Amino acid sequence: MAATNASSTRTEDERPHADGGPPWPPVSARRGEPSWPHLAADALPPLATTAFPTVRDRFERLVTTAIVPAAPDRIWRALVEPDEVGMWLGRCHGSLAEPGRDAVLDFEDGEFFLVRPQSAARPDDGGHGELRWVWRWLGIGQAASVTWRLDPGPGGGTAITATEEAINPPADWQTWNGGGWPGILDQLTQFLRMGTEWRWPWRRMGPYVQVELAASPFEAWDTLLSPPALKFWLQRMGGDIAAGETVTLMMGDASGTVQMAVRTVVDAGQEPPSFMPRIDFSLHRGAWGGEVGGQLWIEPAGWGRSLLQVFHFGWDALPPGRPLLEERKVLTTFWAGAARRATQLFLRPDVTGGPHSWT
Repeated sequence: MAATNASSTRTEDERPHADGGPPWPPVSARRGEPSWPHLAADALPPLATTAFPTVRDRFERLVTTAIVPAAPDRIWRALVEPDEVGMWLGRCHGSLAEPGRDAVLDFEDGEFFLVRPQSAARPDDGGHGELRWVWRWLGIGQAASVTWRLDPGPGGGTAITATEEAINPPADWQTWNGGGWPGILDQLTQFLRMGTEWRWPWRRMGPYVQVELAASPFEAWDTLLSPPALKFWLQRMGGDIAAGETVTLMMGDASGTVQMAVRTVVDAGQEPPSFMPRIDFSLHRGAWGGEVGGQLWIEPAGWGRSLLQVFHFGWDALPPGRPLLEERKVLTTFWAGAARRATQLFLRPDVTGGPHSWT
């Protein structure tokens, strides 16, 4: 009887199993409130990934050297005097030798560099000199540092060394910029030797526009291609971004429209090896007399950031006699404006609309 009474007075938490095994887990544990330390959630953490990236920066540097049979002072003038810079590089508005004062290197086809000189040390008695600036393509691209160094060269000449440095530049930066700097130094060398203009009249490829976005590539791509965003940053008037579709884009109040024929749409994760998304397309305006090819794509630019880019080609295939140079400037202005609008989509997450009540 005593045993029976003892059994009847046990609490629910102390009742044994029917087969005589250990007591049931406490009611508190069965209600999601574990009271046994050896069964706590952190006694054996679940098998899951706990590592996450915090930095994905890469540093790139291009160094190009030329030996020029000219005195350092003569080369210095070619590097900093606007009239001379315009003969071999780009039309210079402002001074490249006044640190802290912005200047523009204008290629006169719609594209330009915004330049901010950092330091300017004229050649000394030993022939050493150095000029450094930071520049941005179209004023909105990634900032890169350019250093020109003058040193005594063999045979009484001068060694010109141009160094460009960037952090997280585009994937093809080594190809385009690395291949471009020897040509730039050749143009400078030929100008110093001949005294005649060695600039190209205008480029048959481009415009090229790039801008950094404060979002990872896949997140940025999904945001940019959403219907409300397309109305805002790309100024889509009609049509869908889909293969085989034609999209009408408003280039500006004074510039009219352009027709975008979408050829291919590659979404994120679809195409190795990069798995980055892109759009292949062509543009057509009546004044062109034909089509200009283009590609719009995105890639990483460090952890949590991406680089939106667009590039055009095929101007040389258009019929002659058209005002192509002026049209190229219009197109450059359109894409530069679109890139600036794209950045606004990621500045304030609480704001979903744009100027003029666009949403």
